[in-house]
Amino acid sequence: MREAERRRMRRARVAALGLEPRLDAPGPVSALDVARELGALQAQDYASGAWSLGVRSGLTLAQVEQAVSDREVVRTWPMRGTIHWVPAEDARWMCELLASPRSTTLATRFAQLGITEAEVELSGRLFEEHLRRPMSRPDVASLLLEHGIDPSGQRNYHLIGHHCMSGLICQGPLIGKQPSFVLIDKWVPHSRKPSREEGLATVAERYVRSHGPVTERDLAGWLLKPLGLAREALALVGDRIVREHLDGQTWLTHVDAREVSEGPGGMLLLPQWDEFLLGYKSRDVTLPPERVVEVVPGRNMVFKPTIVVDGEVTGTWRRVQGRDRVQLEVTPFADLPARRWREVEQAAARYGTFLDAEVEVVPVAASGGGG
Repeated sequence: MREAERRRMRRARVAALGLEPRLDAPGPVSALDVARELGALQAQDYASGAWSLGVRSGLTLAQVEQAVSDREVVRTWPMRGTIHWVPAEDARWMCELLASPRSTTLATRFAQLGITEAEVELSGRLFEEHLRRPMSRPDVASLLLEHGIDPSGQRNYHLIGHHCMSGLICQGPLIGKQPSFVLIDKWVPHSRKPSREEGLATVAERYVRSHGPVTERDLAGWLLKPLGLAREALALVGDRIVREHLDGQTWLTHVDAREVSEGPGGMLLLPQWDEFLLGYKSRDVTLPPERVVEVVPGRNMVFKPTIVVDGEVTGTWRRVQGRDRVQLEVTPFADLPARRWREVEQAAARYGTFLDAEVEVVPVAASGGGG
């Protein structure tokens, strides 16, 4: 693909992902609106997931957490066996449609941990009885232990995850620094109940509109479902999907895709598991292949937070909590001119506003030649 085409696609994705300033929204955008637009935002790490909402909305961390307390968005396991932010109203049906609590992979893990079907059924009954109000994860472990279920190691996590995937429970607000869990039926004020076809169309349309340009394989990878299901879902969206053929590949965008700004590309400091990278099967458009090892050193899906300029990953950063301020250690792939460092400072200031903390940028020598 020619560089001009890559740049056009990169900038289109930045706009679609809600990472450009919203001219139609001079103030903060609600966390619910962000979750509805993207469909789901990966959030297995709480701090990273909260910043994924914050960087798109202009909300502070306190306001994101208030949105959770107000039951606008919830954090649960709707797909890929991974925690995401989703609109509260969509949590149940997304889990029931897309999650796979009985997958072969999870069944193998349950066998490794010695989790029996009887323990799965008993834990579900206990959750139905006791999680009518949010209960912290340690208290859930104590509940299981009290009734003869060993919660040690990863057993507590997997039992909770199973019942989140099945649509029985979801996460509530933090209790102290611990996540809490609660029955969806008691926590969510209204759960939508689309048909299977309506649900698939909703997921596919939200994904293409908020991530495009994408391919069919990107959608299949995002859902971790067979390509045939992705194609079925896209067919249900019909003529609202626009197809462009380029270099032997078919790229999908939405008829209502956001307009791309004509000005110079901006600077972003994105969290480590943001949709900007995690939302795609192939990341070559935005992450040069020779730089992958610097962003994912272990090749194990553990991403570093990224610096993004004009829609392309150009470095990484790391948060270090100090006694009276937060330090951001910023490592570009190549030396940055003074103008770009000023943009880094501005992006860091936005992150500081989100945290309600003083933030200091600590430049780290450019990482060099990739590899």
